[in-house]
Parts: sequence; structure tokens; C-alpha cells
Amino acid sequence: MTLNDLISLLPRFLERRLAASRGRAIHGKFPPKRRWRLLQVESAIACNLNCVMCPWRKITKNVENRGLMQPEVWNAIRPHLSEIKSVDFTGGGEPLLQPKLPEWIAEAKAAGCETGFLSNGLLLDNAKLQQVLAAGLDWICISIDGADARMYEKIRIGSNFEKVCANVANIAELRTGSTPKTMINFVLMDLNIHQMEEMVRLTARLGVDQINFKQCDVIRDTSGKGHGLFGVEETKEIRRLKKKLAKARRLAKKLNIKTTAFSFTPAEQPVCDQDPRDSLFIRYDGLVAPCINLAIGGPTTFLGKDVLMPNVHFGRLPHDDLMDLWHSETCQSYRQRFDQRVKEYDAAIVARLMGSSKAGRLKGLQEARQALPTPPPGCNVCHYLYDI
Repeated sequence: MTLNDLISLLPRFLERRLAASRGRAIHGKFPPKRRWRLLQVESAIACNLNCVMCPWRKITKNVENRGLMQPEVWNAIRPHLSEIKSVDFTGGGEPLLQPKLPEWIAEAKAAGCETGFLSNGLLLDNAKLQQVLAAGLDWICISIDGADARMYEKIRIGSNFEKVCANVANIAELRTGSTPKTMINFVLMDLNIHQMEEMVRLTARLGVDQINFKQCDVIRDTSGKGHGLFGVEETKEIRRLKKKLAKARRLAKKLNIKTTAFSFTPAEQPVCDQDPRDSLFIRYDGLVAPCINLAIGGPTTFLGKDVLMPNVHFGRLPHDDLMDLWHSETCQSYRQRFDQRVKEYDAAIVARLMGSSKAGRLKGLQEARQALPTPPPGCNVCHYLYDI
């Protein structure tokens, strides 16, 4: 069996891990390992738009400090920047509402961190863009969920399609070489699914490097409910959608645009892309959690069923020290459970791969998923763990 056969059967997180290792070892050296692969810092939960699928709309109406992270919280993070590989300044709101954003990006960059954020792009005028570029931004992702003004402004209520497109196109004009990397997030919904190919063409016209096709997967109460296109099992309609997505991705490849996409049906992963084993989410008010979904719990929908997402908080900055929270009992329990899941899954896959036929290897994948230990609380009702 070839290496390609092996990689094609292993889960996505292993493939990324192998690729990263090859890249780091090109010169025979591995950079010093930092404690955290990722700190997601919610610089603002406040937002200037009212998007139809936003799960946080009700939550942001009654927030402290106008929904902006206060300097005291960032000050508690700053001493640990040298131990963080990447800082994502995104949360449930619009990072460009945070007046300290360019300053914080510069400080993280000076400490050797990769930096970036997701924005709706409306406030990214020339002056603001120059500030974040000068700070050393490594990547920026803009949410655009419609290929024309009518569709976009129907979804992103309060925005302006032409202005956002002009702001995005300006990045390609002002950036140095290919930095920052530019991406567009396109949330697949019943409203806009027919515009996938048009979105790829728009991405190319704006000089953007990559488009991410995302499911409408995060729901709180009724916010975001009913827009999702995924399901418990593959149906005729889902097969049709998969073909349309595949066609759009082929067009993107032809236009030299990179793509990412998620599944339409659940396939349980040993650990989600967030991977709490080496990452943390820090809410705008300093609360520290495994991820944004667990930081802001509440009524939600999981694969069509109404469930409750719990709040999972390790503690709060600046009252608590970040290292103390990392070693807290709850935080360690999440890391240990995911570590156990990954190890048992890997062992099952390797055992099945040895000398198996193709059918046997595929069956081994199913058996490995079935044998996974129970996910931590909340993760068992989160679409991210099921590759959606």
C-alpha cells in the first residue's frame, strides 16, 4: 500500500499534521514548539450588521462594555504571546469595531505570532486597511454570502455590496506580495446556494486567494435555524448539492482559487478543527473556554433536533491567570478526552490498514468512529465535531 493510499484514508487532521511536519523539516530543523497552536481572541462581539443567520444577534443586545474587549483582558494575554503560534482576533462580532485592533495585532506579530481575523469588510476603508497591514497582518477573511447586491444585502442586512467589494479589491492593491493571505467565507444557505459558481468568479475578480464554502452550522434558539443544507443522511437533494459544490470547486481550481468545504452529512471526527488540546477561546469579557460554541451556550439545533449547548468556562481574565486556567481540572479534562479519542482512533486505523483490502479499510474507518470514546460535554451536540 502506498503513502497516498494511507493519507487518503486517514482523517483530515492527520493529513494536515503530516504536511506540517514535512514543511517544518525541509531544512532539517523544527522550530521551538509553542504551548498553544491557537488563541482565538474575541476582540469584539459587537457588530455593525444584522445578518439573517447570525446566532449571536440576541446575545449582543445586552452586553457589557458595548461588546468590546477591554485592554485589561488583552494585558492578561500579552505576557503569554511568546507561547502562542497563532492569534485569531475573531469572535461573534466585527473585529474592526475594536479601536485597539491594529495595536494588538502589532504586539502579537512582534512576539512571533501569526495574526488574522474574519470581518464583514464594511469598515475596511483605506485608512483602516493600511493600519492593519502596517501592524503585520498575516491573513484576512471577509464574509460575503451573495454574488450580487440583491442577494448579499438580503442576507447581510445593513451592509453595502459595492463598498465591501471595493474594500476587498483594495487589499490586493495594497498588500505586499501575497501577504496578507486573503479569503472569502461563503455560508451555504437555502437563499444563496445557486450562486456558488458566481461567488467563485467574484472571488477571482476581487483578487482573493481562497473561498471557504461553509455550512450554516451554528444556531442559537431560532437565530440561524432553518437555513442549513446538511442532514443526518445523504438524500437525493444533498447529492444534487454536492454535485453543484464539486462543480464550483472545479471552476475555482481552473481560476487558480483555493477552496475549502465541509460535509453535508455527519462523519464524526476524533477531534474538531478547533482542537482544544492546544487552543483556547477568550471571550470579549475575558471568559476563557474551549471554543466559541462552548463559550456562548444556549438552545440550539443539532442535526435537526432541539438540544441545549452548555456553557463551558475555565475562568475569567484578568482575575485568573491564563496558565492557571490551562491547568484547571475542566480544561485538562477536555484535553485528555480528545487526546484519548485521537490515540484510540489512530490505533484502530493503523491496525485495520495493515494487510486489509480496500473494503476492509473503509470498514475499519467506520469501526474506528464507532469505537471512539464519548466526546466532552457540548462537543457531542456540535456540528464541528462531525465535519459539518
